[in-house]
Amino acid sequence: MSFRQFVINNVRRNPKVYGPYFFTSFFAVMMFFTYALLIFHPEFKSNIDSSSDTMSYFAMIGFQISQVIIVIFSAFAIFYAVSTFLKTRKAEFGLLLIQGINKKQLVKLIFWENMLAGLSAVICGVVFGFIFSKVILLVCSKILALTETLPFYLPWKPILLTIGIFGLLFLIVSFVTSFTIRVNNLKALLLSQKEPKKEIKAAWYIALLALVLTFAGYGVVLFFTNREYFALTPIFIGVILVVGGTYFLFSQLLVFVLTRLRKRQLFFFKRTNLLTFSELIYQMRDNVSTFFLVAVISATAITAMGTSSAIGSSGIAEMSENPYAITYTAFDQDKVHPDIISHTKKLLQQDDTRTYKQADGHLFTVANTDINTSFTFLSIEDYNKLMKLRNEKEIQIPVGSVALLPSINFNPRDGIPKSMTIQLETTKITLPVDRATPINRFLSNYENIMLANQEDIDMVWKTAQKTNKKPEDSFNTIQAYTIFHTDDWEETAVIGKKLQTYIENWNTKEQNTERGEYVGFESLALQWQNIQQLNGILLLLTVLCGAVFYTFSAGFIYLRLHSDLKRDEQQYKMLFKIGLTKQELHKIVARQLRIMFFLPLFVAVIHSLVAFVALQNLLDFNIWQNVGIVIGIFVVVQSVYYFFVKHQYLKQLRRIMK
Repeated sequence: MSFRQFVINNVRRNPKVYGPYFFTSFFAVMMFFTYALLIFHPEFKSNIDSSSDTMSYFAMIGFQISQVIIVIFSAFAIFYAVSTFLKTRKAEFGLLLIQGINKKQLVKLIFWENMLAGLSAVICGVVFGFIFSKVILLVCSKILALTETLPFYLPWKPILLTIGIFGLLFLIVSFVTSFTIRVNNLKALLLSQKEPKKEIKAAWYIALLALVLTFAGYGVVLFFTNREYFALTPIFIGVILVVGGTYFLFSQLLVFVLTRLRKRQLFFFKRTNLLTFSELIYQMRDNVSTFFLVAVISATAITAMGTSSAIGSSGIAEMSENPYAITYTAFDQDKVHPDIISHTKKLLQQDDTRTYKQADGHLFTVANTDINTSFTFLSIEDYNKLMKLRNEKEIQIPVGSVALLPSINFNPRDGIPKSMTIQLETTKITLPVDRATPINRFLSNYENIMLANQEDIDMVWKTAQKTNKKPEDSFNTIQAYTIFHTDDWEETAVIGKKLQTYIENWNTKEQNTERGEYVGFESLALQWQNIQQLNGILLLLTVLCGAVFYTFSAGFIYLRLHSDLKRDEQQYKMLFKIGLTKQELHKIVARQLRIMFFLPLFVAVIHSLVAFVALQNLLDFNIWQNVGIVIGIFVVVQSVYYFFVKHQYLKQLRRIMK
């Protein structure tokens, strides 16, 4: 048998060692290739540009950063995985040395084994990605809400980039790890599996430091994630504190708690607790880094995916209070220019598949004595025209009173005032409040929006204008608007883009910057497309990276279990000889595996919940339904993985009890 055949057989006959290494590397390569497939697509940037230049820039930068993150994290995770399973093969290396292999050949063997497994993962990842590239492009087009599906193309640049970067990555990792194994002490290699485990010593003050750092980090994050004190630097410091606290939690606090439990004889000597918790204390020495990495990685994945899900929810759309297909607002003008209206109607008439309704009106804004506040009036007649556009219920109010619309300064759930008072320079106008509408159907960015009969609006307007000695000193304004609406507004993105370009050109030529005259334009389809694309980009950034993170964390747990398997087989074989039953074995193993699988996840969920509380402080809609779904998915996936590994692990141990 040649040296090359020996290397191939070593990799092929050790699926439990190289299997997780291959699968996690393959998955990372696939995700990297997916990002590269989009970045180098000849029509991807132009499709995103058609909706928003900012969105296009954000997408390209985001995908490139995600690629860098995947490569950096893959390098770290692969190095950790290789180092872990090399430690489990020390006895095997000792036997090879006895058989006559020299140190140089052993280093060469380790190098080529890692390269073979790594390059196999790269080739399979690229081939799999190329085969399913058409499906990937279709799915990504749907997620990103592109007006045109991305066509298939020959992705030779993504292929070369993926092979080049990951090939170099595996070359570096293989070269470094091949020299990390110590082969000078043959006796130590042969007895590596029989070395007694050393117990971690836990100091109470370091255990207390874990709590102090964690809760201090929570406090900093929650304090600085509000609209008044929001700042990124303190939040970053808070995250660092939580990460440090997490490490001490696993390395000191948990060991301290377990040693305290061991001193409680009634608990410790109850049934199988002695075996379970004694083993856990010793296992903490080897599992500290695994628990820490899995907790931090899972918290990052949950937070990223939960945030993406929340931001992309319908709550964002509900925050948009202008639900009409096309809206023109003429600032400081009596009406929207006729050329704009005629051009719009001409374009809409070309769309024979839809019927458009039109509504015109005016908004009257009256400045309070304190010019930092103002009151905006909309006539009840104009408001009801807006209601007809969406076939909604019209309302009526008595003359001399007003109805309030929800706005940035008023929430009906906080209570309805009996009257509204407008303080002018020489007089004060008080209007009784008849009701508050449940929703605002127009221009929610105004401070105080009131519906009134036109005769009451005329009275307020004339009175407000009289208080200004000079017309140029007036802060009172009239905004004319024209709205076109159709029930199939989701399909008007193409028309909206044409009109947006037309208005930009019109404002460049016709607007009066000295008087503040210009025409504002809004397209609901374009706004919704931007929201969908933003959510799609966030989804691709977070879900794909989160999936890579989770895959590596699952691989860490599996490698940790495999590294202890031979030692555990010897231990349980001895226990079986002195009377341990299969039921007791199942109970002990299940309890230890539950702690290994769900303790880091529990810590990650706690960290994520704090992050979501902080996020909720910055948003005006409820995110907890989306957060619950994301956390639930992680728990379900982890549970399935737990039952699968437990079955395989017990299957291995039961063989020694026959």
